[in-house]
Amino acid sequence: MLADTLKAIAGQRLVDTDGDVTHLELLPPATGQQIRELEARLPGPLPDEIHAALAVTTGFANGPLESFSLLDLEGFGLDEAFPHPYSIAHDGFGNYWILDVLPGATEWGPVFYACHDPAVIAYQAPSIEQFVKDVVAMAPDDTRSPINHVHETVVHTLWRDHAALITQAAVAASSDLTLREFAECLTPDAVIADLRDARPGSGFAWGMFGPRTDIQRFGTHRLWALTRPPAKPGFFSRLFGR
Repeated sequence: MLADTLKAIAGQRLVDTDGDVTHLELLPPATGQQIRELEARLPGPLPDEIHAALAVTTGFANGPLESFSLLDLEGFGLDEAFPHPYSIAHDGFGNYWILDVLPGATEWGPVFYACHDPAVIAYQAPSIEQFVKDVVAMAPDDTRSPINHVHETVVHTLWRDHAALITQAAVAASSDLTLREFAECLTPDAVIADLRDARPGSGFAWGMFGPRTDIQRFGTHRLWALTRPPAKPGFFSRLFGR
């Protein structure tokens, strides 16, 4: 359980790649008011596991990441991809580790790394508990760290290689009913990312067609379609109303 893991790592000795040593401190438990405010923002119930973890701590006081919090750091954005993102960690450079909270879900996971440079969503861990274990197992800038691997390697691989994306035509011909239903909503130029069964290395470049890439999600399924944004009219077209 996440609560037990958090209790176990309190005071753990952490050594970064420069050899500097700190000891992990946990923030105080959540107050009743904090939990009520959190529950009011959620699309569904607060999972028992998270409730129990918040009774232990709200996050790290001096963890190896810029921040780690169980109270939702907010400020992530990209609502068209994640209508209810729950940010649990930040790297200090505008990138977040998030949960894709689904209405009615009683368990939260997996954890995704949402990066803006490159503009990629990458699978990080199956659960918050595993994410926490990975964060404290070794320094996040250690090349052996699962955090480092996603942060420094996976996102760049996903940005360069779109082989896992599926064309609209292939989706329309799939034996998967959900995929076929999604295809009916899409234009022929769309490409689809399927993270319903995400694994290490999974993800997609949400900005593959530039910062205005059109992102369409299929309901609460972890299926996203990416298409090029409409071309802006040129100067003379705007000037002469064409």
